[in-house]
Amino acid sequence: MIRVFFFIFRPAAEWDAVLQANRGLGFILGIHLLPMMLLASIAEGAGLAGWRKWHSGIHGVKYFTVGEAMVWEMMQLMLMLVVIAVCAYLIRLMGETFNSHYSYRSALIVVIYSLSPLFLLRLLGAIPRISLWIPWGIGIFFSLKILYSGLPRILQSHLSHALGLFFISSLFVVVLTGAERLVFIQCLNGQGVPIENLVFDIAAKLPF
Repeated sequence: MIRVFFFIFRPAAEWDAVLQANRGLGFILGIHLLPMMLLASIAEGAGLAGWRKWHSGIHGVKYFTVGEAMVWEMMQLMLMLVVIAVCAYLIRLMGETFNSHYSYRSALIVVIYSLSPLFLLRLLGAIPRISLWIPWGIGIFFSLKILYSGLPRILQSHLSHALGLFFISSLFVVVLTGAERLVFIQCLNGQGVPIENLVFDIAAKLPF
């Protein structure tokens, strides 16, 4: 978690440290990404279960139980893992368009570290009545800043291609993470009835 602050305030130096450390993908997933995602989900879930949220369906203003909040957050966590995987694939694909050849592993590392501020800022979801778009907006700003420094270092793209690759990669990141956030918020507002019913069914079977 502390490393996210280093990425935000000194991204170039932190990317150089990542290159020098040369950690395996398992280490990055298990020590950096998943714990941070779980912590963000716990904070946001606590906000859902602890404070009233406007539900635009027939329920009006409703409370989310602990079980419902947990199921919502686990579904969001899995969806975000898919977003990360797809972003990395698209960035690698576009790299070939710019005559840059690198592994999917490298693209995945860039995406994981670049999106770290999104998970850090989701801790704000524990604040009562805060719009869930606010953490996303602040987080994506810092994510793009980190992505800008990381692409030429980790992917070692040619300087003449780096700017174009950054703009296209930024578009992928903004659209996919924004779509994930939109789906989550719409479902919370009662506009995703099949998913909502699935969440309620699963939550009803939980012992709490």
